Amino acid sequence: MSVKLTDAQRRMLLESKPDDRTGDEGCGVELRTGADYAAAKALQRRGLGSVTGPDGSLPGMYWSNSAGLQRRSELIESA
Repeated sequence: MSVKLTDAQRRMLLESKPDDRTGDEGCGVELRTGADYAAAKALQRRGLGSVTGPDGSLPGMYWSNSAGLQRRSELIESA
């Protein structure tokens, strides 16, 4: 059984859709608030994606990996 996700974590996984080139990587989700960073870091600790930045003027981003995209599919199917 999968670990329960918070609403913020679930929202972030749903926003990180499969990319249109490979379908194997999630599109980036911009991290704008401390709550966004907390949700993204929790997903990263669970092995569902990675966090980059912030770097200078560029925002931080969350990217789903294949495990994150699989969990996203499960969330969509259970809705």
